[in-house]
Amino acid sequence: MRDRWYGDKRDIVKWGAVLALARKQAIPAVLQVAFYRPDRLHYRLTVDRTSEPLSVDVIRHFRDINHIQRLAANANVRIDIHKDLFQWNREFRTREDFRKVYFNKVTSKIKRYSDPVIVLLDPDTGIAPKNYDFKHVTPQEIQSILRAMKSGDVFLFYQHARQRDRGWLNSTKEEFGQAVGISVPVDTITCNEIASDVAFFVVERSKWVDSAID
Repeated sequence: MRDRWYGDKRDIVKWGAVLALARKQAIPAVLQVAFYRPDRLHYRLTVDRTSEPLSVDVIRHFRDINHIQRLAANANVRIDIHKDLFQWNREFRTREDFRKVYFNKVTSKIKRYSDPVIVLLDPDTGIAPKNYDFKHVTPQEIQSILRAMKSGDVFLFYQHARQRDRGWLNSTKEEFGQAVGISVPVDTITCNEIASDVAFFVVERSKWVDSAID
């Protein structure tokens, strides 16, 4: 997730979906895996023919994903954000090495919850196509998250529309379903009145078993 997208119309649907599930399932906590990639803080305003810095305080006010804690307080739901940077660096030999370490940290965090939790995977785009990058989550990574969860937990996955794919909702849900197992029930949450280019796929951990993976 990028700071620039915090609070946009898709965020309204996202957190509406989270709170709806939390109320329906009586779940007290949410872990948002943000796949965080920060945006720049420094810009300049052009004032007539001169230039001056745009206040960093303004950028932080409108682009800080931690501001979700205000909603958490109002809704009486605990929201934890896994905000480790989702960016490869020279410490890792390959992209895959980095991703493995990242998801190992996420699964370790999930296992610490004794009460039920909603695990929200919040990539920029959604499930990985054949050629993927840091905007995506692979089927194997989805499976690793589900293995770390316990009965009573709920898995919530962000999916953005794919360019040049008019049937993106059906095609991505089918790919997600193949990732979690074709026999596993997958619910879909949308709100076309606000954002017609985003959907959320839901799996109850109690209805998923390793043997369901093809």
